Amino acid sequence: MFSTIYFAASSILAADDVPATLTSKVLEGRFAEAVRLAANLTDIDSDQGTRNLDRLQTFADLQLILGRHEEAEETYRRAQKSVRHSRNAMRIVSCRNTGWQALFRSQFSVALSCFKRNEQERTATIEQRLDNLVGSTLVLFHLGRIQDACASLAELSSVASTSGDQRWCDLASALAADLHAQQQLLCSEHLADHIYWRSVIADFSLDSAIVCQDLSTCTIPVLARRGEYLGYLLALARGELDAWTNLKDYAGGIRNSALGDYHRTLCLEIALAALAGRFPTVAEGMLDASGIAASKGVQHARWYLDYLYCRAKVLHLQARVQEFAHTFEHYALVSLKHVRADNVALAMITPQTATQPSRNEQAPDEVSSRLPAKYRRAYRYLMDNLDQRNLTVREVAAHIGVTERAVQAAFKNHLGLSPSELIRRERMERIRNDLLGDGAPVSRYLDVARRWGVGHRSTLTNGYRSVFKELPSETLGR
Repeated sequence: MFSTIYFAASSILAADDVPATLTSKVLEGRFAEAVRLAANLTDIDSDQGTRNLDRLQTFADLQLILGRHEEAEETYRRAQKSVRHSRNAMRIVSCRNTGWQALFRSQFSVALSCFKRNEQERTATIEQRLDNLVGSTLVLFHLGRIQDACASLAELSSVASTSGDQRWCDLASALAADLHAQQQLLCSEHLADHIYWRSVIADFSLDSAIVCQDLSTCTIPVLARRGEYLGYLLALARGELDAWTNLKDYAGGIRNSALGDYHRTLCLEIALAALAGRFPTVAEGMLDASGIAASKGVQHARWYLDYLYCRAKVLHLQARVQEFAHTFEHYALVSLKHVRADNVALAMITPQTATQPSRNEQAPDEVSSRLPAKYRRAYRYLMDNLDQRNLTVREVAAHIGVTERAVQAAFKNHLGLSPSELIRRERMERIRNDLLGDGAPVSRYLDVARRWGVGHRSTLTNGYRSVFKELPSETLGR
């Protein structure tokens, strides 16, 4: 996904204590060299008996960028273990890491929940907030929530302007140019039957002041090259075949950099542009170069939609009618499946429209994704019994056959919250959802609180004000 490049830039800009040489390698797109340097730095820290959070985080991010997902997950664990000074810091780091990992796994609802939760953390630094805004913007675009992505990008640009670091402004400008180029490509006349994107792309509306930035002066080389590539991409879509040579060279360089996910994205983007420009031979060549046909178990991935669509269009332009009909029908069915999945995912993370999960629902969320598998059962039991007033940590521990101390340690180490704190927070969030919901009118907020196991007015008001900085009565009075 094209998110890879923006994640790389955001990651290194948000890191505070890494050598300038490592920052330079990442921003120049020399990721193989960067990951080796980051590995050496973390080895030195281990030899000296120290754990540098920023270096471990950067190392894990680079592993994720290069597709080493399992190694990245282990390095993220090491990084999170180094956060001992603050439970607030632990929550922010854990949520952030889970969000980016979920994005790379196309678990968009989990990713967006993580980024949105961190945006609300009052103790987050401006760099952490910017990193999460980059993540939110990318997830919303991949979900087809174009207007929300534009709003998130506008906020990113606004916060970046106060950061004191021009590179954040350049990142925001490059991302705006990228989304604008995606919109131009997907709105091409000859791609009008792209069911998934045409269902959402017409709502695209970016602030012209953000879009019209000149990327030739971008201080981040890897993004400047991406901007140049986008110019050639749109030229190919307009029917300028000369642009193909430059696109092929760029894609070849990325392939040699071992950025497998990003190279696949480039192949699909170039294939779409070639179809828009009516060059089916070029499109077919890029689909073959992507290696997707030989991949196994990829049908669930979002990018597989573009592959199916491009393959169908190539068959159509080659007058292979029967094969085209079969492939396009498959594409249409998968598109509808993803549209439905997007609606479900967004409902799970939108308080005003969300329905509470049933007791048997096992859909992942951002909290369970941050816990080890064993303790996800404890979390699920906790969630299923939030309405029980006498719910205790001892009961939760007994349900999975461990000690109360083990549950306490697991939740604190991976979430930055004790089980009791998590119970209080989740109850308050559900009470707020009910107060803001469109269902039956609520006359007494304490009646709502009792539905979620909160029976005392003082417990409700103190807990609610702690989480939302207002009283339940103020929420109800809106």
